[in-house]
Amino acid sequence: MKYIVIVPDGAADYPLEILGGKTPLEAAETPNMDSLASKGVIGRAKTVPEGFRPASDVANLSLLGYSPELYYTGRAPFEAANIGVELGEKDIAFRCNFITAVDGKLFDYSAGHISTRESHTLVDYLNQHLSSDRIKFYAGVSYRNLMVYKEGLDLGLDKIECFPPHDIMGKLIDKYLPRGKAAAEIVALMKESEKLLEAHEVNSVRIDLKENPANMIWLWGQGKKPQIEDFVSRFGLRGGVISAVDLIKGIGKTIGLEVIEVEGATGYYDTNYAGKAEAAIEALKRLDFVYIHIEAPDEAGHNEDTQMKIISLERIDKLVVGKILEKFSLDEVRILIAPDHFTPISLRTHSPEPVPFLVAGKNIPHSGAGSFCERQAQESSLFFEDASGLINYLIKE
Repeated sequence: MKYIVIVPDGAADYPLEILGGKTPLEAAETPNMDSLASKGVIGRAKTVPEGFRPASDVANLSLLGYSPELYYTGRAPFEAANIGVELGEKDIAFRCNFITAVDGKLFDYSAGHISTRESHTLVDYLNQHLSSDRIKFYAGVSYRNLMVYKEGLDLGLDKIECFPPHDIMGKLIDKYLPRGKAAAEIVALMKESEKLLEAHEVNSVRIDLKENPANMIWLWGQGKKPQIEDFVSRFGLRGGVISAVDLIKGIGKTIGLEVIEVEGATGYYDTNYAGKAEAAIEALKRLDFVYIHIEAPDEAGHNEDTQMKIISLERIDKLVVGKILEKFSLDEVRILIAPDHFTPISLRTHSPEPVPFLVAGKNIPHSGAGSFCERQAQESSLFFEDASGLINYLIKE
């Protein structure tokens, strides 16, 4: 038996007037997911425990079978794991976004989805001017980078309150700077970056091209190195993870999943959907389990782009789910499809409601649901208060 988890990040949404009261998932043409819903079961699962922010790190840990209440230490340590940054026991890693600040407000959490090449140039520049014996910056993909503060645990940097930049677009920056006893140095770094980056050649060119400049860093998602049981010990399955996002690949590395790289996987609308499916099919010749994460619907939610959210869901259905169903029959595979969290168009950020999910495959009962969507899932009696139990349901039901 092979096991496949497909995560259309942020796919869940609210009904929209522009769609006649439908959600993007209801409005999208998704015959493959709808077919699986009719041949399997649908329900809802709470991926974000009480007291946690509805973030992708928390929610994907849950979907992979690890309760955040037991294992979560912060987002950035997972991203550090993926790019090969070894954290000491007292080191604190921060996610370091390049953002666009305009008139004191956070205008764009991704600096116009700055290219990885430009981002690496700016990270090198930050290291020349802001690094020290204790502080170093590390380049990731596009706007998603890291800062590591050595021995930061002793300073209490894990305890300061930081805000995800995608949650505060259009809001005054000074109201959402890091808070807490140890926050002053982190705030100073962010403010100093604004002075440094404003006149950098990369940003001069971006402005000339009418692209959003990367004129400030935003530090958030901090944490120490987690202590976590590996996946094969926990579930008895050899697995792999497919994603364009450092966070998801880093979670995979931390729990011992093989990170499977896909050429053209961008973490945006233009990602290589079919390539992800093909990589999963190939990996399952030697692995038992594969976790396929697609970021595009989440980006559309943050960008308030209803059309692209629908298009990305249709691409996932056709190019990911469809290709997998061409290769595997439901007698030889079990499939779980679930967003990690809601990213409603109307909010432009994540929200914590229980997500819809479907499970289909050999010996899974048939619910006869007409489609895979939020409304159908709400009508189901199947509910997981703790979404970390979904993996066991997939494997052992």
